[in-house]
Amino acid sequence: MKDSDHQYKRIFSHPRMVADLIRGFLDPALADGCDFSTLKRCNGSYITDDLREREDDIIWKVTYGERTLILYILIEFQSKPDYAMPVRIMTYMGLLWQDLIRTKVINPIKPLPAIMPIVLYNGKQPWSVPEDIKKTINAPEPLHTFVPSVPYLLIDELRLSVHHLVEVRNLSACLFRLEQSAGPLELIELGFRLNQWMEKDPGLAEMRRDFSLFFENTLMRDQDIPIPNPFVGGTMLAEKVDKWIAAYKAEGKAEGKAEGKAEGRIEGMAIILERMKKAGMSVAEIAKITGMPEEEIRSLI
Repeated sequence: MKDSDHQYKRIFSHPRMVADLIRGFLDPALADGCDFSTLKRCNGSYITDDLREREDDIIWKVTYGERTLILYILIEFQSKPDYAMPVRIMTYMGLLWQDLIRTKVINPIKPLPAIMPIVLYNGKQPWSVPEDIKKTINAPEPLHTFVPSVPYLLIDELRLSVHHLVEVRNLSACLFRLEQSAGPLELIELGFRLNQWMEKDPGLAEMRRDFSLFFENTLMRDQDIPIPNPFVGGTMLAEKVDKWIAAYKAEGKAEGKAEGKAEGRIEGMAIILERMKKAGMSVAEIAKITGMPEEEIRSLI
């Protein structure tokens, strides 16, 4: 597994992220019936048919309604279409039920707990895989009765409309919006806003660190130019901002347009600072977050 995949899964190891995923992207009736205080991460080390352990699975359970129903949420992370996904989902669900019976978590005589399989997809290529295994099976009509139906929920992160959820600070939507950012200015602006929200909630400190790692090791690497990590304050960020602007100037010189290019890039930084101020932040707060001198911030704004 790549480090970026591991960091992405770490973000979804927090109950708040899973709760916001359910609230924002699953059936509202389902979300209304969930008791999110009961969210609990489950062991995902069941054995697949090729005998490799899947210890990295993200499996959660939550009580639903007044019944003792347990809703298991199996989350699969994908960066490109996987045409074996319908078979994999069906296999994982069977293995999970089997593991719950083997470990005596459930009694096979009683009804099995429901499993909600979710595929989080952030690839640039549109997802073209059937979302139910029955659509992949070519059976003659006399066998239609025996064709299983095992659907999964696809969340196509780059093609979702999440602005309304970002405004109500749904953290899953904020993560998807970061991935949708059109360029460095938009990415930094949203990152600053998200960092500002998370800083005010001490309960999000660990998740904020995981967002910072994902931002630095994945999102920043996808940019053509070096950009600062908005989740890291103080001198370190100030130095990164200086390097960022210096890189813009160097790029401008390389193209023989030093003044115009540098001014354009610095103007972009000014737009970020101005929007931070319009969002209600004081110059002193902006200086604390960016590490830039207050006088320079006032000048740019």
